Amino acid sequence: MFDVRVMRWIDNHVGNLICSIIALGWVVTRPLRRRRSTVERIVVMKFFGLGSIVVSAPALRALRDAYPDAELHFVTFRSNREILELLGLTDRSWFIDPSSPRAFVSSTLSVARGLRRLGIDLVIDLEFFAKFPLVLAALAGIPRKAGFYLVQEPWRRRLLDVPGSYNHYFHTRDIFLSLVYLLSTGDLYYLDFDAFRRRYGDERTVVPRDAHDRVQEVLADRGIDGRRLVVVNPNTSPDLAPEIRKWPPARYRELAVRLLDDDPDCRVVFIGTGGEAAYVSSIVDPADDPRMVSVAGELSLRELLALFAAASLVVSNDSGPMHLAGLVDAPVVGLFFADTPVVYGPRASRSASVAPALYSLPLFTVYNGKDVVAGRPVEDLDNTVAKSVSVADVLERCREVRSLAAGAPVDGRP
Repeated sequence: MFDVRVMRWIDNHVGNLICSIIALGWVVTRPLRRRRSTVERIVVMKFFGLGSIVVSAPALRALRDAYPDAELHFVTFRSNREILELLGLTDRSWFIDPSSPRAFVSSTLSVARGLRRLGIDLVIDLEFFAKFPLVLAALAGIPRKAGFYLVQEPWRRRLLDVPGSYNHYFHTRDIFLSLVYLLSTGDLYYLDFDAFRRRYGDERTVVPRDAHDRVQEVLADRGIDGRRLVVVNPNTSPDLAPEIRKWPPARYRELAVRLLDDDPDCRVVFIGTGGEAAYVSSIVDPADDPRMVSVAGELSLRELLALFAAASLVVSNDSGPMHLAGLVDAPVVGLFFADTPVVYGPRASRSASVAPALYSLPLFTVYNGKDVVAGRPVEDLDNTVAKSVSVADVLERCREVRSLAAGAPVDGRP
């Protein structure tokens, strides 16, 4: 796959030039373009972040209500196919293949041709600063565009027919919803937005029975069948500075030991993808403590949801799995070492977040392109901020959430 940092560099530098040219052409040709009076086909674009797609679900439901007779399409990277299938909120999904430069260009042109043939009426760009969705929309000849406008990108306002307001005091879920609200009402002051967003609860899903059975088989093979489970995700997306978004490995292990001290009858299950299995194995050594095991690389997305549904607690770095746990309303503690839970926190009914109370957070935002921190490339930084969070800090939040999950008063221990 393309190195994500290379993709972001191309999107930022080449994308700015292309979008500026498109914006100029857009202004010149605007009087010549004709639009249908009704919206028959809508396409939503969101590429980076499985978790962002999860929290976009309320906005997709709101779109259905706002345009009940329109077809709803979704364009994203191929790696997000399974989550879109599981959510089941769109009529058709289109996928870009970023596995190589050739595959990326070929799949982009193929998707653009397909969307152009269909005659899409409206594109909704859920990326906050990426240029690629608007380039793709231009290639597809989509006449109306809605997205988020940032002051430092003046060309974007020219390209957007509906420029939404990015408000970093709200959760991403509500930021996405705000764009649908603006489309539906035209209310630039969002006077009734609070009532609007309350109409759309967080997404929940039912896990297929076979996924539960498969998880039980995997756990039984490790001798932990029938135990209370704590699931720990020490990984984070490789898309954006993972080196500063993780704890030192020893702290995940120490947290697991402390949780086992609190509840000796539970077992701790560490998760991850196949590519993260080696890293997880550096944390977990079942030969040293059989109460801790790794299932990294062994579970599909649906099976991961089944594991979360069976868990008494999920502890996760800020990542896609943290938001997946919310789909089954598992008790969640989210760890934020570089970003802010205000914008990305877990959406479970029993949840807590841990984030250092430092002026430096978030270390990267949409306002700096998530690329530079205090003038330094993020790859040059270590996890100094993560190290400022103690195991005791996280353990306290875990005890609170476990008490809530058990229906007991919060008194420090289950």
